[in-house]
Amino acid sequence: MLIGWLNVQSLTNKTDAVSELVVDRSLDVLALTETWHSASDDVRLRLATPEGYAVVDVARGAGRGGGVAVIFKKQLRCSQIPLPSCDTFEAICVRLTTASGPVILLNIYRPGSVRPSARFYDELTSVLEVLVVHSCPVVVGGDINVRVNDVDDNDARRLSDLLATFDIVQHVNAPTHRCGGTLDLVMTFADHAPDEVSVDPFGIFSDHALVTCRLLENVGQATTAERLVRGWRRVDRTVLRRILENSPLCQPVPEDAEVDDLFATYDDVLRRAADSLAPKHPLRRPASRLAPWFDDDCCHARRHCRRLERQYRRTSSADDRRLWVDAVRGRLRLYRAKKEAYWLDRLS
Repeated sequence: MLIGWLNVQSLTNKTDAVSELVVDRSLDVLALTETWHSASDDVRLRLATPEGYAVVDVARGAGRGGGVAVIFKKQLRCSQIPLPSCDTFEAICVRLTTASGPVILLNIYRPGSVRPSARFYDELTSVLEVLVVHSCPVVVGGDINVRVNDVDDNDARRLSDLLATFDIVQHVNAPTHRCGGTLDLVMTFADHAPDEVSVDPFGIFSDHALVTCRLLENVGQATTAERLVRGWRRVDRTVLRRILENSPLCQPVPEDAEVDDLFATYDDVLRRAADSLAPKHPLRRPASRLAPWFDDDCCHARRHCRRLERQYRRTSSADDRRLWVDAVRGRLRLYRAKKEAYWLDRLS
């Protein structure tokens, strides 16, 4: 199971980018913070959710900003877990049922405008006490806004001590914000560590980096779409001609024939011929998002970005990082332009 964590800093102009991110990175789950949505029926949540995925959320009750959401594959059965009331941070907790068993995911956003108070640690403790009773894997993440990379920071030490009391391990060891701090965290109980954790360059979607972690749990079969098709290319035209010549369609039409009867005969003969020469058979394909605007230019831009990403992963150089970030930003602008141009043309 591949999970992504991202402080998106408002979905307003990033719905396409988030949807493409989920599909392009083949994420099973994407946990978002700072969505800035005001209600569960907010159109931005729907537009950011690709085909074959669903979303659950907790909107900020009042004021600007905030908001958390979890986008997940539909084959993962999802149910929300109630949490104690919290005033110092926003959170959503879900139970996702995979082919390997359930996984508990807690997504947290703590505003960074103020330092963590004693009440924050008390409320976080009460939430973790709810999760510790579960025997299945539990993964906690989000934007905590505590610089855990600074060992001399009092808040970092206090958070580390709190996690240690629950035998929870924090796995992100790289900067996740443009100012250099490790603010976006991924935490699990010590006996359920993720298989891998990676941090993308920040600046692609927001000031925060995309953090991904892979759990050993198997999501299960991908959602497929099934339809009935006929193998027309295999039809022997000589045999088809012979069937039609011997059918009522090539016989004289009675003078008293009704139009409805003629149509019924036409439909019956052709349907029988089709069933005989090209019987229907099911065709299953992975369900994909409807994107009729995705053309060769988009495909080329995506391949170019993936090549630059592999290059950056191989070298970890600042120049390669800049090239990759610039290419991804350009690709997202291209996607948006292609989509707008396509639908404007259709509407015209």
